[in-house]
Amino acid sequence: MNMPTPSQTYEAIVIGGGIAGTAIIKSLKNNNLNNFLVIDSGNLPAQGTSGHDGALCHPYIGRGASRLQRLSMIAFNEAKQVWANYWSGCGVLHLARNAENHDKNLMSERLLTQGFSFQNAQVVSADEARILCGVPLAGTFFPEGGWVDLKQICRDLFSELSDQQVRMSSTVAKIAYRDKHWFVYDKAQKLLGVAPRLFLASGLGVKSLAASTAIDLPLKPVRGQLSTFKYKKESSWAKSRPSVALSGKAYCLPPVELKDGSYRWMVGSSYDENEEDLNVWQKSHEENLSLIQEMLGNECDPLEIEPVDAFVGIRCVANDRLPIMGPVRGYPGLYILTSLGSRGVMWSALAHQMFTEHLAEEMRHSAFLDARFFAGARLAGLGLSDDLVSALLPARFLAGASNSKPILPSA
Repeated sequence: MNMPTPSQTYEAIVIGGGIAGTAIIKSLKNNNLNNFLVIDSGNLPAQGTSGHDGALCHPYIGRGASRLQRLSMIAFNEAKQVWANYWSGCGVLHLARNAENHDKNLMSERLLTQGFSFQNAQVVSADEARILCGVPLAGTFFPEGGWVDLKQICRDLFSELSDQQVRMSSTVAKIAYRDKHWFVYDKAQKLLGVAPRLFLASGLGVKSLAASTAIDLPLKPVRGQLSTFKYKKESSWAKSRPSVALSGKAYCLPPVELKDGSYRWMVGSSYDENEEDLNVWQKSHEENLSLIQEMLGNECDPLEIEPVDAFVGIRCVANDRLPIMGPVRGYPGLYILTSLGSRGVMWSALAHQMFTEHLAEEMRHSAFLDARFFAGARLAGLGLSDDLVSALLPARFLAGASNSKPILPSA
């Protein structure tokens, strides 16, 4: 194996130049760990799923106060803070699963038991939604919901980094641990860098990298295609034009009016498990159109709208649909952030805050806390309890490992 030179030795190495890697870089910088290297296979940051400029963000609504629901509420509040400069939108209307049986009082009570308030989650009837959101669709309106340009976040942060901190167009094929350092190699077994801290944040690519050091993660790809449609101002679609973002079987941002009076409209996203084809599929356009037509009502004529563009990304999910984040037990200095699925805006913001706290605690102790994830007093005060942090840890997938409780100090 190649021996490292001083120029190949860093305080930390981050593999992945998307929103996950960006969140980690911000955490490193918050702790004055500036001698780091970011490696990505693309020629620019955010070349994968993070190249999306309209990522929707709102809390998850479940049937009860599940881990996903509780985590998503905390993560949503963190996203509003961490990505505040990139926030767009004037609310999100989450459509009722069954509009005919939509009971406002019952749904309002359910939301209150899940920690929502009447200020951040408003149950609306179809008539109320017509006035508030531009469409007669019953559901729950999140006035603070919106969308974020992931690509701009990543590229703005990378523009602040030096040439010595970034290595693009490089594919990491293997990682190895020896002498209390992590060694990172490319496909030709060339040494790319050495560091005591290594962060795996390359989406689905984390699976093979983790496997190279005997860690098996149950990750799978999910292909998603967003369609950009165009329709004329005289069309039936213009009569059902939402003024806020909609979320349901499909999701859409408010249509954008063009100079000629026509509209461009982003709608998606398809969900194709175990698919990694980045080509645009006509059947995905048809699926997105069918779903949005079902949401808005069949009075909208599909012949009056046409696809003009698309964005295709390969999301990465774990079998429990929760993100994987934190230190890896038994592997000092190794950290993972992946399985962000369709909630990359929120999970990356939560991860940024947690990694910032965790790294600060490690530096105070001059030791790696690989068996625990230090979440910090502020997040603990917001409801990030032991069971929620444990539900995020890579340890939940490691054979023979138990989820250790995080360090959650009193406020």
